[in-house]
Amino acid sequence: MKKLLLSFILVLSLTFGYSQSAVWSPVPKERLAVANKLDRSSVPMTFSTFRINLPELQSRLLAAPARNSGQLSTVIIPFPNGEGKLENFRVYEASVMHPDLAAQHPEIQSYVGQGIENPAATVRFSITIFGVHAMILSDKGTSYTDPYTTDLQNYITYKKSSLKAARTFHCDVASESANAVPPPPPSTQANDGLFRTYRLAMACTIEYTAFQANAAGVGSGTTAQKKAAALAAMNVTMTRVNGVYEKDMSLTMQLVPTNENVIFVTSDALTNSDESVMIDQIQNIMDNNIGFSNYDIGHVVGTSDGGIASLGSVCSSFKAQGVTGNPSPVGDSFDIDYVAHEMGHQFGSDHSFNNSYQRSASYAVEPGSGSTIMSYAGISPPNVQAHSDDYFHAVNLAQMFTFINGGGGCGTEVANNNNPPVISALANYTIPKSTAFILKGNATDADGDALTYCWEQTNANGANSTVDVTPLPTSTTGPNFRSVAPSPSPDRYMPVLSSVLNNNLTPTWEVVPSVGRTMNFALTVRDNNTPNGGQTARSNMNVVVSSAAGPFAVTSQSAANLSWDQGSTQTITWNVAGTTANNINTANVNIRLSTDGGLTFPTVLAANTPNDGTQDITVPNVSAPFCRIMVEAVGNIYYAVNAAPFAIGVTVTTQCNTYTNSTAVAIPDNNPNYTLSTINVPASATISNVKIGVNITHPYVSDLGIIVARPDNTQATLWEGQCGDSNNINVTFSDTGSAVSCGSPTTGTILPVSTLSVFNGTQAQGNWILAFADFGASDAGTLNSWSVEVCSQTITATSAFGLQDFSLYPNPNNGSFTVSFISDTGNAIKVGVHDMRGREVFNSSYENTGLFSGNVNLSNIQSGVYLVTVQDGARREVRKIVVN
Repeated sequence: MKKLLLSFILVLSLTFGYSQSAVWSPVPKERLAVANKLDRSSVPMTFSTFRINLPELQSRLLAAPARNSGQLSTVIIPFPNGEGKLENFRVYEASVMHPDLAAQHPEIQSYVGQGIENPAATVRFSITIFGVHAMILSDKGTSYTDPYTTDLQNYITYKKSSLKAARTFHCDVASESANAVPPPPPSTQANDGLFRTYRLAMACTIEYTAFQANAAGVGSGTTAQKKAAALAAMNVTMTRVNGVYEKDMSLTMQLVPTNENVIFVTSDALTNSDESVMIDQIQNIMDNNIGFSNYDIGHVVGTSDGGIASLGSVCSSFKAQGVTGNPSPVGDSFDIDYVAHEMGHQFGSDHSFNNSYQRSASYAVEPGSGSTIMSYAGISPPNVQAHSDDYFHAVNLAQMFTFINGGGGCGTEVANNNNPPVISALANYTIPKSTAFILKGNATDADGDALTYCWEQTNANGANSTVDVTPLPTSTTGPNFRSVAPSPSPDRYMPVLSSVLNNNLTPTWEVVPSVGRTMNFALTVRDNNTPNGGQTARSNMNVVVSSAAGPFAVTSQSAANLSWDQGSTQTITWNVAGTTANNINTANVNIRLSTDGGLTFPTVLAANTPNDGTQDITVPNVSAPFCRIMVEAVGNIYYAVNAAPFAIGVTVTTQCNTYTNSTAVAIPDNNPNYTLSTINVPASATISNVKIGVNITHPYVSDLGIIVARPDNTQATLWEGQCGDSNNINVTFSDTGSAVSCGSPTTGTILPVSTLSVFNGTQAQGNWILAFADFGASDAGTLNSWSVEVCSQTITATSAFGLQDFSLYPNPNNGSFTVSFISDTGNAIKVGVHDMRGREVFNSSYENTGLFSGNVNLSNIQSGVYLVTVQDGARREVRKIVVN
């Protein structure tokens, strides 16, 4: 990597952080195809590229106040997000180095910013010899911006979820600690209005220094240059690590003034290849070079492939005992999945996953590998996902906050002037077995902060239980539901609503119990006020599953191609299944209608009707191709949805076509870079359902990761490390499939890792891509063939309601078209437009002139297929239009 010399440009004036020049400019990826690119340990499947105006960024940052200044920053700077769009942030200087160390290295900087358009978003970014590295933490997911080309002028921006590579990292927890970590109270959270700063001494091996010096282009430079390169890399890592701890724990770590004393260049007394040895070496090294009383937490980084830390060691006689190593010690995996994880142990946090290796039985609250920071996501099959999400589970937050208010309380505390959220009281419920439910909460914040909500199960699979790495409907202990990233919605569907709509109440990591048991849940609410130190709130509740009741299920509207006439009377039936007794005691239910395929259920067909299993309803005056019925308990949280979509006022005809690529493609051994195979779908069609067929010859199929992407790069993960040492795969992936049953070969119609319904409502035409990679050694293989089955639906209006001499033109159009017909009713003419999911995009009334002709203009509408409904009293016409 070329060395980039950073220099600040003096500006005479700066108004609200803006100037005439853009900091970021989009660059087509094709333009960078032949550019010299930086090496990356993992490449995202989907990303955007931007060119930076670094002098402009630096000039704006001159006016950024320190986060602890008490000033409201007027510096507003945009950063690209994972969608490839720019978001504005109010930026503050937030160094991760002590002022004395920062003064020695003015070229190493760190900042924090709060979202303007989205106040729930936070940016944490650094500027160093390695360029700009930014991380956006948001309710829309985490995204990263890193240097892309060797000249540090072009940058890659991507969602964290786009990184699919599996990993081989391992973590150990040393048991000794001078600070005992007692079990935390059940609702302990970072809510005391304090911002804590811990003095961090971060050492590194000579191998780490050599790696960073070579990356910075100073491998042949002076000792001072090499130390500066290693310090800059530490700054990048700790900027990101602190971003997480500041949001979740109102806690930051600051490199001590003499930190360069433990950046080793030519020799050290550390065994870089063995972290279990280094953990015993580092304490004396840190004490001798920094001084025991001059730091609160110590950590050493190297280039091995694992980590180890003493549990609850911060502020203790073992406070330097934290180790993280990776052959490529850069990037999100190293910073968040590894360093933040090991430091979590040092702050008193146990592992939260449910696999056997290094499992902490009392805190094993996440199924399988888990997905939060203290989990083993991506490194302990079966994996919930490839990488850890950058937040702590509720049980780990409670552990850490209890610790820093006890033996780990040596950090410097200042008031953050930030009020914590307040959660409304939660109730406990009894529900029927094998039945979906919704966890519902609400919270307020005196500061008006943008709140996010995270519902998590807290049942640990204790020391004497069998380790079930995947949940089972028959489990009576341990977690049935994975953690899902915080969301602006206070409600969580259990399981996710898309699975319920596909008639699957037992997706791999969200399994509804079929037996009697008690499930404990915690609601964690974050205020996302990271610049001041985030505050959280937690409240607990439980759900008792009755073995004497259930499944509660809608039994009507299950046939395919069903269509209702508007205004007709229809009967809804459901299986009461003992829910009027058995401690559930549901006397009444609500019956709701969705006209957007089940995304929302806003229309109440019957309110507070007796829970007797049957109810006649009147069909509302709407036209929609994909409707669903929900029957929900009044005064409880369980519900059921009918088995199949149906239409109102239109008929739906389904047509499916299969496209196949039979060209064999080699799967390179132990190569995390995805190999691609393409299928061209020539026909233009709006997708209603997709199935993917895959035939692979490969031993030890848990080495494999498989992803499918449609032409606009929308992706679904099909396979991610399942089935251990089974050989070969010949399956069809479908949202209506069954859970995978491993074999040699693995066959059948099975559920993908993520739902294929993400493609529904989009256009099928173009190149579909199957991406596959092998993440284990010694087992190469071959993709023999694969296929895409695309189903589309033709929608026509019910003929009995037609309008005389009806015409709609032009079609296709650009969003502007004319509707004309002859009317003899004198009614006002109503025109509505809906997308193919049933969401209304236009609604207006027109004067009836007899010979009606009205122009419709759809402003700011996306290209696609839409339904136009024209209503003249009891008569109407529905037509499909294509907007280019």
